[in-house]
Amino acid sequence: MTILTKTLAPIFSAAIAISMSPVAGNANAQGNPAPNSAAAAAAASPLEHSHVSVATSDGLTLSAFVSRPTGSKVPLPALFLTQWVSCGSVAPRDGRISQAEALALAAGYALIRVDRSGEGASEGAGCDKLDYETEVRHYRQALSQLYDHEWVDPENVVVLGSSLGSTTAPLVAQEMNVAGVLIQGAGALTYFERMVRFDRIQLERQPGLDHANIDREMRRRIEFHQLYLHKKMTPQQIEQLHPHLTGVWQSLRGTDSQPHYGRPYAWHWQAADQNWLAAWAKIEAPVMVVFGEYEQFESRHGHRTIVDTVNRLRPGSATWLEIPKAGHGLGIYKDVYQAYSFSDGQRDRSLFIDPAAKWLRSIVRSPD
Repeated sequence: MTILTKTLAPIFSAAIAISMSPVAGNANAQGNPAPNSAAAAAAASPLEHSHVSVATSDGLTLSAFVSRPTGSKVPLPALFLTQWVSCGSVAPRDGRISQAEALALAAGYALIRVDRSGEGASEGAGCDKLDYETEVRHYRQALSQLYDHEWVDPENVVVLGSSLGSTTAPLVAQEMNVAGVLIQGAGALTYFERMVRFDRIQLERQPGLDHANIDREMRRRIEFHQLYLHKKMTPQQIEQLHPHLTGVWQSLRGTDSQPHYGRPYAWHWQAADQNWLAAWAKIEAPVMVVFGEYEQFESRHGHRTIVDTVNRLRPGSATWLEIPKAGHGLGIYKDVYQAYSFSDGQRDRSLFIDPAAKWLRSIVRSPD
């Protein structure tokens, strides 16, 4: 079990990494090793990578990566990652294996990742200007093209949603040929409900608890979110027209990364417009939902809503995995307060990887 130190990384990044042997250098679209990759490093690496490009309908070229267990000879089932809200490249990193890579290795899957607009080698405005609906559209267009990658079995692609990428996952999967959807770190409540619950957790679990002030502060935040998310007003407009709400924005977690978790207001406004439960109801492929008992940001109810709804419509098609004492990134903590501050956690990836990999292997479609 690995000790997790307190981190100042973006709060919605679930790309948990662990030290491993150096990974192989990037490969070209045909899967041939990049010229600068050392043969010895490639031989020792558990993964090999194909660096490819995909085109979007708005004229952008996005950078994408297909990874597979080193030495694979046939097309493999594949995970397609829909990323957390925080900006940053998802390119393979030398000497480290991400949580998604570890899952792919354990399940015998390939892994498909796409760098969002402005990230890594991807063209376009930065992720800090990318709205929610464009992000979903880019993912869908990338997936449509990457079905044809020679390392990928197009009949066995599973969408893997991480953190708030779990909300884009069912939208990406709509009317696509997917063998399953696996998510962890977000549910199917409305974004407004999600934000209210997020704020409640903050007020109850942050250092310097003020019990007497929680009721008043929640009433202010609920009113603020009504204006922000439903009326699509900026924080500046809200404070100008509703002076009694001055200071609410600055007190919210995630607003120190401007404008909000590093994403534009439009991302959050469009997220608030989505009907995620209706999207999940349309998923006919198997579903797995993973929840950490000490989840810092999302509610158990939101996660359970997915499983309960899908199983009510298609009994037995949704699987629930709850990991005791796990936080948002699936680190293990003494209590909810240590989890909220990401302090003194431990990592036991088998609690997630083993059952998730078993589920992934169980849903592989056999050739006709």
